[in-house]
Amino acid sequence: MNRLYLMIATAVLCAVPVIAQDDHIVEGLTSVATIAGETVTPGDSVASVAPVKELPLWKQKFYYGYSFDIYFHHDTKSNEKENGWSIAVTPEIGWRLKERLYLGLRVGGAYQDSYTTYTYIKEDNTTFSEDIRVMHGSWEVTPYVRYRLKTLFNNKVGIWLEAHLYTGMDFPRVMDGVVKGTDYEGLQYNLIYGAQLSPVITYRFNRKSTFQIFFSIMSLGYSGTTRFYKDPLTGERHNEYSNDVIIFSGKLKNLIANQFTPGLYGLKFGVMHNF
Repeated sequence: MNRLYLMIATAVLCAVPVIAQDDHIVEGLTSVATIAGETVTPGDSVASVAPVKELPLWKQKFYYGYSFDIYFHHDTKSNEKENGWSIAVTPEIGWRLKERLYLGLRVGGAYQDSYTTYTYIKEDNTTFSEDIRVMHGSWEVTPYVRYRLKTLFNNKVGIWLEAHLYTGMDFPRVMDGVVKGTDYEGLQYNLIYGAQLSPVITYRFNRKSTFQIFFSIMSLGYSGTTRFYKDPLTGERHNEYSNDVIIFSGKLKNLIANQFTPGLYGLKFGVMHNF
């Protein structure tokens, strides 16, 4: 009898840890643990959990993008009227220096088609007009710095202030009309340069893609142009310099001067991508 009691007691003692282990497993099916930075349940094996791979520094900081600038204009000056349109495509690369501070570089090209009407006053005070059609091909290099002023809607919308410098060249080609006595007579190319400060609004779709709209019509800055001419008769070369201080951009000034002529508007938008 004593031997039977001893066998029963031994069996009970051996079963206790097994029962306790089973209870722990059942309870653990609804528990959560953190292993190597990953949130897992005990039902997951450590071997099946992929470790979190931190992105390399260059992928965290570096971004690339592209923008489009579409502009229709109707300009009225003292002795001429100009109508036309232009489109620019500009790739860009950039580096996030700090959380709110970005540095970048744009290099792009543009195409413009314009129709200019020159009005002349004769000695007898009568007037006559000449029409010229000119196509332009140009390119620009634009380094910039951008600072985020505010975020809205759970950090989806960003309001930025961007300052940039630009320089480039413009190559006009007269397609139709008489150029004698106009700004295009003997003109070979233009050197363009300037500085600008303008707001930018961005919308972040996800971690990798951000939509951006440039409000260049609300910009402040300076623009300069040096025109290089060649005398068609003597072959002599000379240049002519002009500049302009931009206060809410020349486009807005033209808009007001022309009493909000329909058709005068511009839109520049783009997309930024992270890795």
